[in-house]
Amino acid sequence: MDHRREGVEYQARLIPASTPATSQRKSSPDQPKARMNKPPAAAVPVDGHCNPRFAAVRQALEDNMAAGEEVGCAVAVTIDGQTVVDLWAGYQDKARTRPWAADTITDMKSVGKSVYALNILRLVGQGTVALDAPVARYWPEFAQSGKETVTVRHLLGHLAGLPYPDSAPIGSLYEPGVLKKALEVQAPEWPPGTQACYHSFTFPPLCAEFLRQVTGRSPGDIHRDAIADPLGAEYWLGLTDEQQKLCADYLETPGTPSLEGMKRNTESPLYRAWRPLPRDEDYNSPDWRRYAGHGNARGMARIYAALACGGTLGGYEVVHRDVLAEATQQGGWEGMDFMTRRPFSMGLGFMRAGPAFFIGQGARNFGHPGMGGAIAFADPDRRMSFSYSPNRMSPVADTGPWAGALIAATYASLA
Repeated sequence: MDHRREGVEYQARLIPASTPATSQRKSSPDQPKARMNKPPAAAVPVDGHCNPRFAAVRQALEDNMAAGEEVGCAVAVTIDGQTVVDLWAGYQDKARTRPWAADTITDMKSVGKSVYALNILRLVGQGTVALDAPVARYWPEFAQSGKETVTVRHLLGHLAGLPYPDSAPIGSLYEPGVLKKALEVQAPEWPPGTQACYHSFTFPPLCAEFLRQVTGRSPGDIHRDAIADPLGAEYWLGLTDEQQKLCADYLETPGTPSLEGMKRNTESPLYRAWRPLPRDEDYNSPDWRRYAGHGNARGMARIYAALACGGTLGGYEVVHRDVLAEATQQGGWEGMDFMTRRPFSMGLGFMRAGPAFFIGQGARNFGHPGMGGAIAFADPDRRMSFSYSPNRMSPVADTGPWAGALIAATYASLA
């Protein structure tokens, strides 16, 4: 099967699929330095295991926790598919009474966008879905209001022109069928394929409904059977009642830029995009946990270990190697994102190394951050994966200092 684009041309700021994205970008110049000097000891539990070569990562985690701003988190690193760091620290709750456990999971925010994309890309590799086919081929009701030309490539590349679900009432996220209908009747904000715009809110529900239409199954079931269970990866698209018992409290931090845009700044495009979210949602309700992706660093590092090794781990193919290369290294777009007004480098469902987010020191790195600091990424040149899962937002617009210190320590360990 030929997975290349077939005569599709994007306008300015978009990279032709035949052009390796690495020729257009460099890793972030503002890389945090590994913090090697330990501050005064604090009584914060740190557990798990760490290869002695990566002792600097444990030190960075201890430093982060001793500073007192983090509440709880986990960090994991793999090399050649083997886990070399699996650490967790701190607490599951604001009062710091419930220690973080080995199986604790948390809301990793937009890290989950890459998981939705991966499940679609897996179908591309199997020949079930074609990247340059119209979405409406698989989802007939989608072909309304000028969306007939939106392709699967547009959808995965944040180029569909559908960042807003305008007909969904405020607070209607958990009402069955409302969001699906809103996305079906929504007109593109721009001609599809012409404007780079991070689909902050709509990307997961668009991908979720696409997966339902193609397979007849829920995205959570698809992901569990195709990726999570075969890899033993603790990350799920929507939690069962039993899985919710493992979930740490998620703690908002006032002043976090994206959060302010989503919930409070009525002039922000983020506010318009997130209108279906109940304004009192603190990301801890059972409804939210059933809706959103949750997991831990170990689980996401396991998934990204397969991607760092070309799409296959332990003989199990998660995604076809050629499809993965196209999604992460070829085509996409670079430039100022309309939604957040930050410079992005975007592939198909994955962000790439660039100035907005520190995702390691490899020019070919790819992954996805989440609001407040969660992240998962692959460094294919080092066959390394990294993930970090906190339960308190870091109040910054980029990856944040906590993850940044851990990433820097990881690379220092490899030097």
